[in-house]
Amino acid sequence: MNHAVAGLAVLAAAALVNALFTLAIVRGWRATITASTSAAHAPATAPGPPVLAVQVGDHTPAFTLHTPRGDVTESALAGHPALICFLRPDCGPTRNSLPVIERWAQANTPSGARLVAVISAAAPDADPLIEAVGPLTELVATEPPNGPVARAFGVRHHPSFVLLDADGTVTETGIGQGSLPALDYLSA
Repeated sequence: MNHAVAGLAVLAAAALVNALFTLAIVRGWRATITASTSAAHAPATAPGPPVLAVQVGDHTPAFTLHTPRGDVTESALAGHPALICFLRPDCGPTRNSLPVIERWAQANTPSGARLVAVISAAAPDADPLIEAVGPLTELVATEPPNGPVARAFGVRHHPSFVLLDADGTVTETGIGQGSLPALDYLSA
């Protein structure tokens, strides 16, 4: 009988140790799942106002713009000031920025400045923006959201603007309607 009681005591102790190990493993899994879920829902950027990857003083990043008339790279802008606009058709601030972009183009493209429009959408969604900016420039292209040109400039918000001097140096950036004072200065 003593052997049976001792066996039951050993069995109960083993079951208790097993339960404690199982509880520790479940707690570890929960902590891991909670941490990975929190990381997945955390903002990808630091708090504060949105910024582009390019900053004033940076040189134009390498990019290839696939326009209906052929591919255009950053080297095609060399020797000319340029305004690169990142636009999205379902964005109210994009639509509200179009008159200012048009005034800038009318004031600056006759003297050799280039207007580049990168539209974050595919046809037919992009068609209204293509019709709006198409008469202003031949450098219009569509790409999927977070496409290669937008990634090169670090664009995550629309509209976004990058103003370049003739040497390809970023002179100003802006995110959102009215965010690029140079548009107002140069188009007045």
